[in-house]
Amino acid sequence: MSCRRVCICTAFSLVYIILIVYVNFRSFSIDFFEEDIASLRTTHSHQASINAIIWTYDGTGLMKYIQWILTRKLGNIRITQFDDHFCIRKQDSFTFNSTNQSLIQIYIVSLTADLKNQSRCKQAVDRIIRDNKTHIYFKRKSVAATVVFHELDSRKPSSTLNISLIEAKIRKTADINKYISKHFINKASIRWKIIDSEELVHADLVQCEASLLDFISLFKFNIADSLLASIIEYDSHRFIKDAVWWDRSDVAERVLNMSIPPRSSNLTYEDDFYYLHGRRSFIEYLVDNRQCFTRGTFAQLQSETRPNRMSTDNIDRCSLNEFDCAFSDIYSFEDREKLYVQANYESIKCAFTIPSIFDIVRKRYARNHTCETIVFTSIIRCYDPLPRLEGKSPSSFCYVAIVDAQTYKALKYHTPHYTTARWDLVNVGEKAALFASPAKTVETLKTLGQRMFPLAKWIVWMDGKAHLINIADILRKSGVSILSARHSERDRTSAIEVRYTIERIRDREGSVSLRFNQTVSDIKRQEAEYQRDGFYSRSDAMNLRMYDIAMFMYRNNHPCNFRYLCGWHNEINYFAYRGQLSVYYAAVRMNITDHFGIIPRSHYHTYAHLGICRAI
Repeated sequence: MSCRRVCICTAFSLVYIILIVYVNFRSFSIDFFEEDIASLRTTHSHQASINAIIWTYDGTGLMKYIQWILTRKLGNIRITQFDDHFCIRKQDSFTFNSTNQSLIQIYIVSLTADLKNQSRCKQAVDRIIRDNKTHIYFKRKSVAATVVFHELDSRKPSSTLNISLIEAKIRKTADINKYISKHFINKASIRWKIIDSEELVHADLVQCEASLLDFISLFKFNIADSLLASIIEYDSHRFIKDAVWWDRSDVAERVLNMSIPPRSSNLTYEDDFYYLHGRRSFIEYLVDNRQCFTRGTFAQLQSETRPNRMSTDNIDRCSLNEFDCAFSDIYSFEDREKLYVQANYESIKCAFTIPSIFDIVRKRYARNHTCETIVFTSIIRCYDPLPRLEGKSPSSFCYVAIVDAQTYKALKYHTPHYTTARWDLVNVGEKAALFASPAKTVETLKTLGQRMFPLAKWIVWMDGKAHLINIADILRKSGVSILSARHSERDRTSAIEVRYTIERIRDREGSVSLRFNQTVSDIKRQEAEYQRDGFYSRSDAMNLRMYDIAMFMYRNNHPCNFRYLCGWHNEINYFAYRGQLSVYYAAVRMNITDHFGIIPRSHYHTYAHLGICRAI
């Protein structure tokens, strides 16, 4: 065969292949496009089942409310995200009530949408708007904040922002806002409810609850008013101004304009988050907390706790320590692990999952907004005196001691008044030591200040052997949101601490008691898991040296701190109750050890434990 004939045959073959590919690709494109249109039509094929239609963008702040609705299973929701051509990029449905088919439909418009595009997808979207007489338009007053938060949520954390890119997206988003207003919102035939994210943010708890109730009422959920009111009351502190700092428009605008305000020379709680980012930049700390909220910060309700659960790891573990398991609803390794592999829109296990005597504290302080710094302790069976305090006490400070009846009597009637005058002694009765070990009560409550004092700004834990000097000065100068005292032995690590902890327990309880053997068994089980998990090696690589957790301070209302404390609590509940063994575990697992710092040595002392009931 001649070279010319070979070339002609090859050319015809190439043309044939190109035609086949073109026809198949066009057929695929048409099929995919038609499927998109069909999806949009299906979305509205049953108009009566849709309670509300919400139009929004990424970065408007709507999703923190949707996350709450989904976590508490208040109603069914479908979320549809559009690409730049108004075709469906992603669609998720969340159905919790099979008997009630009504739902909220959320449409998320791309911040770079092509408004001049007249594709069939765009036409279908136009019809959806025209055919439904009522819509909700959720946005921010600040277009800049919308774009900044969208950028922070859609890329890897970085200490800088691409300002020119953001400014271009701001202009594009502003054009989209104008287009929607001109072509849809201003149409007399369509009724729009416009909600600006900033209008839902309130510093006052009562105003916040009223705002949440008004917002939720737009969705016409089939839920009893009393149940909805109780859920709002339980969760409303999560939406006050101090608690949503990580999603506030003014914060995003300051980040964009690089205009972080100077720090006050006095202790102030207003916007102190700008200075508590530790070894990370503020932008990185902001991203951390946005991600922590997304991963879950709504604690399990008591009504969500399933009764009569059994341990699946060790049958004896929960039968011998029934209250220990029930208090946090942790009956298995999987229960403990859920915090780290959390499925979307599930509440997290963080104690108080059953009624208990400790609810007294929560009820007393759940709505207290005057105690902006809570200093608290717990003393059971007269194990310690009240902690020692030195220095001025600002009016925003409150002091709470959670004690059993025996300790209450010793402090109330056999201790000089000047040592107890500032303390609110909360008597939780004769049965305060409900846990398998009385010491576990103290170790457990140590990690749960954020649950007992939800409106506090700073929470300070003190053992009875602790002595703090000028707490206000420590908080005023802190550059991190979590602080504790440095261990007296500088080379002490989490792995080394195991041996010393066992020795201390042996000295106190003896080596032949049933309680000692059970505690050591729990410690060894924990040690084995931490070795398998690689926690000790990672801690050593990070050069993490032990804290003296007789003093522990943290800024409340920071999502990562909340998750960390829940994780630490769950370690104490599931493994050994000695908190120093697991103080770093959740932080290493969550990669937030950069949020931790040290209390200056000049601001504290520690003493030996000293019982106070000997004279009674």
